[in-house]
Amino acid sequence: MRDEPRPEDDDLIYERMADDPFATHTYVFAFRVAVPWLVHVLPFSHDASFSALAWLFSGAAGGVLLVLLERLGASRRISVPLALALVLSPPLLAASLRQGRSPDPLTVLVMVTGALCIVERRPVPLAATMVVGALNRESALFLAPFAYAVWAERVVDLRVLRTVALAAAPAVVAFVTLRLAIPTVGREQIPGYGGSLVGGRVDVVSEALEAPFTQLRRLFSVYGPLWLVAPFALAGMRFARRGTVLVALCAVACTFALDWGRILLIAAPVFYAASAWVLERRPAWRLPVFALLAVLIAGYAIYMQVDGVENLIEAGPPPYPVR
Repeated sequence: MRDEPRPEDDDLIYERMADDPFATHTYVFAFRVAVPWLVHVLPFSHDASFSALAWLFSGAAGGVLLVLLERLGASRRISVPLALALVLSPPLLAASLRQGRSPDPLTVLVMVTGALCIVERRPVPLAATMVVGALNRESALFLAPFAYAVWAERVVDLRVLRTVALAAAPAVVAFVTLRLAIPTVGREQIPGYGGSLVGGRVDVVSEALEAPFTQLRRLFSVYGPLWLVAPFALAGMRFARRGTVLVALCAVACTFALDWGRILLIAAPVFYAASAWVLERRPAWRLPVFALLAVLIAGYAIYMQVDGVENLIEAGPPPYPVR
């Protein structure tokens, strides 16, 4: 398929971070250091390194999701198609077509790995996963309230709260250290960060809704038919009900950024797990759901080949400095 021929806008920021990790870069991108710094030290070209890492993280995310779904009781006839659907999903395909200059593949891997640690009640691996996530994208910290929601036996569970706090502490330290140590520019120009606490949220939502059909198309492309299937798990699946905490946090995060589809992708372990639970109990839904996922994946690939990549190339400059 046709790729983005050269890094533009946000992708160019990550490229410059890989060139010179310790220079001043654009807020908030400058704090998402994991992939660019890894590319910086790899003995390959940046194009090859970014792309290979994106494919590796995407494939690993699918593998971990398969394990997570089976831990939650899904059979192979459900877990394998859903894992493949995640790996080939439009958001991860878009990251690949951008030569991997995106934190999304590693974000998805972090979130599904964190969810697996939560399901298996393993706070130490969860802590390590959150540290990696904090170096890649700040939303990895959402795993802490997600873990509390799944593990707690009551609204205020001091024992679980202590366990989660200890697991989250290293990631919080990494998060704060990055923000204190790394110089940035352009914070005032970033949508959602330049205004007041309340006014900034209103501005972001208003701007995102200026093109509602485009926003809805992007949101639909993240999960496709799973948007309709997953809610049916709320009545009978504890993990799905507790997972609404993660979905709610993603909804709040949508008031800080314009690309809502990429934000809702953070809740992938909840949507895929809930959908797997429903499909196990409604066999008649499997073929239509998997067929619709296949159509979505193929249709998005065709769109990107015909118009999508060209739209990326021709998009106007962002309102913030590209550094």
